[in-house]
Amino acid sequence: MQKSVMGDVVKFVIPEELELTNAQQIKKMIYEDAFEKGFKKVILDFSKTKYIDSTGLGVMVAIHKQALMNAGAVVFLHLDSNIKNLLKMTALDRILNIYDNEEEAVEFLNK
Repeated sequence: MQKSVMGDVVKFVIPEELELTNAQQIKKMIYEDAFEKGFKKVILDFSKTKYIDSTGLGVMVAIHKQALMNAGAVVFLHLDSNIKNLLKMTALDRILNIYDNEEEAVEFLNK
């Protein structure tokens, strides 16, 4: 998983699948490389991601919750239309910060 730092924002590029076999490892990496290092602004780039299962959804919610507990925020960027539909069906689109434009996502994080 690629990671880049832009000032006080850390960005992770999520792999093609976020599911049972890799979700906990991805969550651990984000916790260790973002929250434990003091980053409060996190971008998760889903431009390469085509599939998410219920475990992946749980990880998305856990990361969102952890960011809030750290007085920060996480943005979910470039979600595939199928993943957006899944988030709508589960009503997670109402609580997660979803953006299609990285510039707007960074602007949101810097509010």
